[in-house]
Amino acid sequence: MTAKTPFSQGILICPTTHIDWDWVYTFDQYYASNSQATGSVSGRDTVQNIYNAAVSLFSRRIGFTFSVTEVGFLQRYARDNPAGITALAAAGDDFCLMGGGITSPDNLVCAGELFIRNYLVGRTWAKQVGLESNLYDSAWLPDDFGHDPQLPVVLNAMGLTTAGLSRVPGSPQGSPGAAPINPPGPSIASQLNANGLVFQWQAGDGSSITALFMPNTYGTVGYLDANNISSNAQTVNQFVNQYRSGWPNGLRFIPVGIDFATPSVTSKSGEALSWLNVTHGYNSSFGNSNGVKGTTGTFKTYMDAVLGSGAALPVNAPLNAQNYWTGYFASRPELKRNQYAAVRALMSAEVISALLRTSSSYATSSLDAFDSTVWNGWEVLAPSSHHDFVTGTSPDSVYEGEQLPLSRQGVSVAKAALDQGMALLAQGISAKPQSQELPVVVCNTLGFERVHGLLAELTPPPADLRFHAVKSVRTRDGLLPLQRAANGNLLFMAAPPSAGYETVYLSTLTPPGPIVMEQPSVGDTAILQNDLIRVTLSKANAWSISQFSYGVDGGSRSLFASQSVGNQLRFYKDTGNIYQFGNEPYGSTNPPSYGTFSEDTSARFVGGDARWLEQGPYRHRLQAEVTEQVSGHRFTLEYSLVVGERFLRMKLTGASPSGKSVVVAFPMVDPNGNTPANLSYGTPHYQQDVLPVPNWPGPTFVATHDYVLPCLQQGSQPVGGIYHQGIPAWTLDDDGVLLGVVLRNTPGGGRGASGSDFGWHEQEYVVAPPLSVNGTPLLGTPLKDALSVTTPLEARFISGGQGGALAETGSLGQVTATNAGTPVASEDVMIRVARVQAPGAAGGYPSCGTTSGAIPSSLVVRTEKRGSQATQLTVRFPFLAKAANAQMQAVTALEAPLAELAAVPSGTDTVTVDSPRALAALRIAWCRTQGG
Repeated sequence: MTAKTPFSQGILICPTTHIDWDWVYTFDQYYASNSQATGSVSGRDTVQNIYNAAVSLFSRRIGFTFSVTEVGFLQRYARDNPAGITALAAAGDDFCLMGGGITSPDNLVCAGELFIRNYLVGRTWAKQVGLESNLYDSAWLPDDFGHDPQLPVVLNAMGLTTAGLSRVPGSPQGSPGAAPINPPGPSIASQLNANGLVFQWQAGDGSSITALFMPNTYGTVGYLDANNISSNAQTVNQFVNQYRSGWPNGLRFIPVGIDFATPSVTSKSGEALSWLNVTHGYNSSFGNSNGVKGTTGTFKTYMDAVLGSGAALPVNAPLNAQNYWTGYFASRPELKRNQYAAVRALMSAEVISALLRTSSSYATSSLDAFDSTVWNGWEVLAPSSHHDFVTGTSPDSVYEGEQLPLSRQGVSVAKAALDQGMALLAQGISAKPQSQELPVVVCNTLGFERVHGLLAELTPPPADLRFHAVKSVRTRDGLLPLQRAANGNLLFMAAPPSAGYETVYLSTLTPPGPIVMEQPSVGDTAILQNDLIRVTLSKANAWSISQFSYGVDGGSRSLFASQSVGNQLRFYKDTGNIYQFGNEPYGSTNPPSYGTFSEDTSARFVGGDARWLEQGPYRHRLQAEVTEQVSGHRFTLEYSLVVGERFLRMKLTGASPSGKSVVVAFPMVDPNGNTPANLSYGTPHYQQDVLPVPNWPGPTFVATHDYVLPCLQQGSQPVGGIYHQGIPAWTLDDDGVLLGVVLRNTPGGGRGASGSDFGWHEQEYVVAPPLSVNGTPLLGTPLKDALSVTTPLEARFISGGQGGALAETGSLGQVTATNAGTPVASEDVMIRVARVQAPGAAGGYPSCGTTSGAIPSSLVVRTEKRGSQATQLTVRFPFLAKAANAQMQAVTALEAPLAELAAVPSGTDTVTVDSPRALAALRIAWCRTQGG
């Protein structure tokens, strides 16, 4: 075996390969057969052959190293070649799994929880097959099309310490001419080149990671040249000469091997060549003379050397690189909407699982089976986190043949898991109905007590005639009316506790109020009104919102500018592609060339028929048709207003014409008519109040998650808000009008993949006035408000059985915040996720002795706080008061222990979580005894 040269100076040459889950081809084509896989001819091959080549190189024990990130392909390879996985594991530090995710995930439009689960699913499998020692705690994200400025929040919480980046505005493989235009200045790539290619990236909550920016793509030497290794060595030398500065203590990094690059090729003479030959060739031809010696190693080798060198690293806080490309924020909207829906369903199923595990008497085997179903849902969904999947940046054949079917399957599996959990919950409750009553369980799967989203909707069992006779519902607040929805479902108000449930009873008794209200015909206007807001819809304005008033301190204010309408449909001419809006710089010209993204003023939207779907004591729903006269495209708008809610729910259904983006506009203003100049919005894991510096004329959209609030000033004085589920692309135009792209069909070419989207899509979003206290508008708790809309209460009929011996009401727990012992009120603090771990998970378990029926159990709970000054969170778990041998420990978001298990005092039902950052996680372990 050839000993590796320690790396302490010079350049680290890192053999790697970038293997997309799918992109131009499907997963299976990339794995086994595709027309681009030319093998030893040009150094590009199938994934199967790439790993065969790596295994062969490792078996020769010549000092070869390999760094990869995509575990999904390793799983597939293991099916064909288990011995190959063993050989990779035996390579030890020479085989580096960077992060260990199923795929290399997008970090801007991907749902935040799925970003975490991508790594959790991949690393769990890697550990099971013996690759644990190969895992490196890093996020390798070189092909992401921009980056969440708050990404260190989640990477730090996951226990990842480093990251590898390549695509930022101005970097070579995108639009190198992209640079700030207002005010003018150097691009982010230029700034990193000048100020430090390795830096501390800091987020708004103080979280920090060490990041490497690769200045000349993530595969500077793309492919091995079997017939001219010296040309590969020359490319290394060109890199050394071009990128002399910006390196910590002179330690340089060059990645070799780009998309589907094989680490070994065969020359015409039959000689097997690898990246080691490139290193040797560079050293012999250049390194010995220029003093910059090359060493072959892994990404971990390089980052360990940097961190061990004591180099002073610059700080970027934040790194506003979210506008590399932005058109993909709105491309293929069904992929984003499906992912959001599936993630919310699986998270809800896990809360129910935890409720059952902590409070029911169900046999452990039955609960284990349910948890396996939920875990399978995450396995099905994980590939959609890929940076060419949820982004919608694949050609039609891959989108329609793999991504859309897999995306829909993810929703199906997730909702089935949620239904299974609710069925177990309903079956296990010891309900106590009175005569002529039907019991129903209502579950709040959010980890906080709701203020909004208290309307429950029950689908009666088919052909059960008893439900035709019910007129009211008995809750702890007394006898309340029912409303029958347009689809025959039953609507009623409920308020189950945080991460908990309550039992209510449908009754044949007459309620103290109307059950069904008359549904009159709709004229030229329609009004939706409750105690908090009044909304007028106008046919003359194509059923946009012609007036939206809300109450503040006994008076009334208007949400929109005078003579303006909200939820106005617009067409924008868009000459872009599935990656970029038309006004983004295209190609590699400097100065860059621009296309078109501007309002199509010739479009004429006309209101058509409208009808009331529902008018009842709880919900009013109106549906209206809108037609754009020039193109003939038709859209359906639906508005819904629920009693007690200070926002209006909206739904748009339709398709986009070719070469257009369909935009909704909201001209929100403050009471004095001032227009917003900034946005406060949710990122996948935190919030962001700083907009990117524009690199192109016209709108610059940002990738928002859950909510977006137009503000007069940075992070303050909101004028309103939008809550949404999977509609990321929002911005302010030059007039301060909030724009959101809801549909997009831009079959422009370029960027490796082109695609059209003539599909019929459904988009849901909510508009809300600002929350005001003593007349002053505040940001409030937008994440809680948004989740209350996008994660409705779950209601199921209790048909009997009582197999779980559950009480009529229960809660997993709730969290409160304190700062130096003082309670912090009205903050976005919540239990974010609860996951049951099967016995054998890392971290250990308490001893359950020989008590009959006692089973070691472990529950991982994550807490979240946004914008809070709290330093500690106190979580109350009611089940702990009765739990035997309970212990707890701090863990990462990937469930790795951060401390030893410590005993929870007997009879205690609260635990304290130190929470200096936005995300914290803890494991609760206890002895579960079936039957009590």
